[in-house]
Amino acid sequence: MLYDLSKQVAHCYRRAAECRELAAQSVSAPDRQFYQERERSWLALARSYEFSERLGHMIKEIERQQRRGAPPTPRISAVLKLPTCPACSVEMLFQAPRPATRMFVQATTMFERGYFLCPNCRRLTEQLIATPGD
Repeated sequence: MLYDLSKQVAHCYRRAAECRELAAQSVSAPDRQFYQERERSWLALARSYEFSERLGHMIKEIERQQRRGAPPTPRISAVLKLPTCPACSVEMLFQAPRPATRMFVQATTMFERGYFLCPNCRRLTEQLIATPGD
């Protein structure tokens, strides 16, 4: 399934590039505007597919950790300010960190992506969060 998403993402980027070229070649302003809107639409669809793919990878990693018996414990610093939902201005809830490959670096603070969910409208967002270094 994730492989198909990657193919869809590539297709969207190809179509966006085609629309960009057609917009550059357009003589009339309405045609140029049409192709520019199509390009933005293809790019938005590609980002949506990419987000779905990242979310799928995250879910697979959490399931893998659960099968191993290690509970997926988020390592979020206590001073994390939770984001508010841009749609309904409600404080969002932390869901899970995005799995990342470990690098052996001495650091006091590390950053990784985290997923936050609005309890009101169920909007899911991704944000950079600080985690304590090991």
